[in-house]
Amino acid sequence: MKIRQSSLLRALQGVATATKTGESEVESIKRWISSASTAGDSDGEGGVKGLSFDEWQRSLEVGLLDEGEDLQQLASLTLAIAFLRETCRQDRPAHADKLSRCWDLVHGALTCEALTRDLFTASRSAQGFLAVPLCSLLEDGNIDELFRLHVWLPDGMRGNAEFALHSHQPFAQSWILAGEGKDHSYRVEPVGEAEQATHAEYALAWNDANSKSHSAAYKTHQAYSIVQNTGRLVRATETAEAVHTRNSSYTIAAKSFHRTEVAPDVLHATLFFFDSHRGFFKDAGVLGPKNGNSFAQLRDPAGITPFALAEKVEAVRSWEFHMNEGRRHAQRTEWEHALRSFNNAIELCKSDKSFPNVSRYRYLVLGELGNTNRRFGRYETAKNILESSITEMKPSMQRVEFSGELGVTYRHMDRLEDAKRAFEMQYDTARELGLEQEMCRAIGNLGMVNYQLSHQCKDDGLLDLAIKQLAERVKSARRLKGEIEKRSGPNVRITHLDMLNTWETIGLARLSICHYARGNVQEAVRSALASLQMTENSPDTTVRAISRFFYGRALLLEGRRKEALGLFNTPGTCTPAIAFAKEPSEEHSGYLRELVGVGADMEIVDEHGYTALDHAVFNGDTETEAVVLDGLRKKGAANIAQRQAEARLRKGYRELFQEHMRPTLLGGGGTSDGLARELLSRPAETVEPGAEFVIFFSYRWINKEPGAKSPDDGAHTQYRRMQTAVEQFLCLYPTVDPNKLGIWMDFACVDQDEPSAGVSALPMIIAQCDAMISLVDDQYFDRGWCSVEVMMAQTLRNAYGISWLEHVHQDEHEYGSGWRLGEAENREIVMKDKLLTYEEDRSKVLFLERQSKLLG
Repeated sequence: MKIRQSSLLRALQGVATATKTGESEVESIKRWISSASTAGDSDGEGGVKGLSFDEWQRSLEVGLLDEGEDLQQLASLTLAIAFLRETCRQDRPAHADKLSRCWDLVHGALTCEALTRDLFTASRSAQGFLAVPLCSLLEDGNIDELFRLHVWLPDGMRGNAEFALHSHQPFAQSWILAGEGKDHSYRVEPVGEAEQATHAEYALAWNDANSKSHSAAYKTHQAYSIVQNTGRLVRATETAEAVHTRNSSYTIAAKSFHRTEVAPDVLHATLFFFDSHRGFFKDAGVLGPKNGNSFAQLRDPAGITPFALAEKVEAVRSWEFHMNEGRRHAQRTEWEHALRSFNNAIELCKSDKSFPNVSRYRYLVLGELGNTNRRFGRYETAKNILESSITEMKPSMQRVEFSGELGVTYRHMDRLEDAKRAFEMQYDTARELGLEQEMCRAIGNLGMVNYQLSHQCKDDGLLDLAIKQLAERVKSARRLKGEIEKRSGPNVRITHLDMLNTWETIGLARLSICHYARGNVQEAVRSALASLQMTENSPDTTVRAISRFFYGRALLLEGRRKEALGLFNTPGTCTPAIAFAKEPSEEHSGYLRELVGVGADMEIVDEHGYTALDHAVFNGDTETEAVVLDGLRKKGAANIAQRQAEARLRKGYRELFQEHMRPTLLGGGGTSDGLARELLSRPAETVEPGAEFVIFFSYRWINKEPGAKSPDDGAHTQYRRMQTAVEQFLCLYPTVDPNKLGIWMDFACVDQDEPSAGVSALPMIIAQCDAMISLVDDQYFDRGWCSVEVMMAQTLRNAYGISWLEHVHQDEHEYGSGWRLGEAENREIVMKDKLLTYEEDRSKVLFLERQSKLLG
């Protein structure tokens, strides 16, 4: 999309008005716009020149380089406004990436600390939000175009509910930056009798600091607004509601009555555009009490500045990014990536002082962390997180969810009575709050725990109750899906339907268990098959695996062993054995024994590169590990002791990377300076005493002589390159003291007679060093271990700013002969095809590939 010069000039005029900037002060911005636009292409509509968003932004960075910060920020804001304006006028969507870039420009202008004066003002709206004018164009006292930032803070202030129902003179469009809001639309009809009326119409007027009285002429910077009863009676009937979340957009026609509902404890922010060119109605007003007189709203923001508002919005946007990312990973059962994202979110709650109502947002992360740790089999950790959170929470949607998750955790810990109490709390609180979806989930949870208790106590009455409750879960999920399909918007519909499909799937699978216990083969097969069919398109590989297990288990009752084994042994994905090893419990150990007894394959590797043994070792559950090992022995698997040792090594890596190194890096202000001190002490033999800066050298062995014990050739090529690289490094970084510079290279620092321990520690050592230099040649990136080191360095640099440089031949850069040290370029590394001296290292480097990504 091309943005025309005229659009930027128009936006600049409005930005100047909103920021109380004189016309003469923006002359240099006008000259830049005129100069830059001459390089633009025709937009295909009358030959008018224009530039893309990217082209304007690149031009801005150069064209106003010598101007003051005030003008640079005004120009950036103008570009954001012009882009959104053109998006509307050309009837195009503002995609998430472009909306994010527009917000970055707005945020940058609102929070720039180098401004010479306050450019922006905030005011309190009658609807409860705080508004910051960004661009204001008026014609004859009416809004022609107006852009504002609207922010509902989690402060409980939501305006006077009696006057919530309102309309706008101009057509309006809103882009959601953060949080969730619900818009209610109404049909309004005039009535003659007070008994028929729900409201009266009120006329709206404004006053600014320069006026002694109010008038119907709109004021950009207002002191107060006032509404007065016109005596016209109307009946308002709600016709629709729609939930709007981040990156969505919606429009409101001129004179259309609506109200916005935002929960009192959340932040909700939008960019709002009033555009009279798409519709205008002069007498649009507000609805209020039939018998009211007038109501005034003071615009005083009570000390809240535009700077503070923008920082709060940015904090919640960052939090939402990590939470949404984590939930997407969780839906795909990518639990390690999910844990990384949720840890980012909780770190933000701890470190960002501008975070609004931090306790609420922190609780939401803790719920996800409880769930994620439970999926890893870390039940004690999950239990502690959830128990401590629930005790501090009032009855709410979040408390209902936490109670359910705590109950599931108790159930996996074989604390069935505690689980039942938690599920009963979940159900009772959900019923008290009218949360039908949570009641659906809770009744299924109660059914499952009652099944387990019936098995434990040999109580047929509890089994009957379990069947009844699980049937209610399935019925309720189906009913709720039907209701959601009829009345919800697409974004809400997809999210809730996926969730309800999962609950129905699980309910059917658990019904199969109950029918199996009853010996009712036909019902067991029917329920299990229905569950399996529902998982066909599910992104949750664990749910799919468990559904395959219960259908296969039911088939065994019919003597269909070959079909059952096909379901148990699906290659390349999560198998039932892997699913049960992930979340150990007495129940799951029993299922694993059934799988071992029927000859299921325990060697299958899932989509993340892990086996059932890996998961059993990760969870530290010796009983599960013993069952899996028994299965491997019965199938004649070789090198079982070595497999155990490798699984324990992978466990050590995972804990080191995710639970120690990453949190330390996150808390260290973006560098690894404190990592060696906080995480691991450097071995005395690897670093000279007093070394304050350590370089890790990554290189390949180039000595091709048979039985060679040195990585270098006879000409000492690699050694000379290291010398040259260090000299060039010290020129590039003159603040590094040569007398306190340490060098780490594997041949000197790893015991060459027993190299396995040193090689295994390479990723840990890279993270402790301050920089890595790669000695690149034509085969460097083909080597497996070099590529592992590159992935580590690349991730650490991109996430935490740690230096990674390449030593390359200058011919590759067309600078002449010799070697040159420079910033390394990001590369896409795929480990599966890399060369290794010992093929048995393949699984190790593939595992490290995954773990290095999780450090980011």
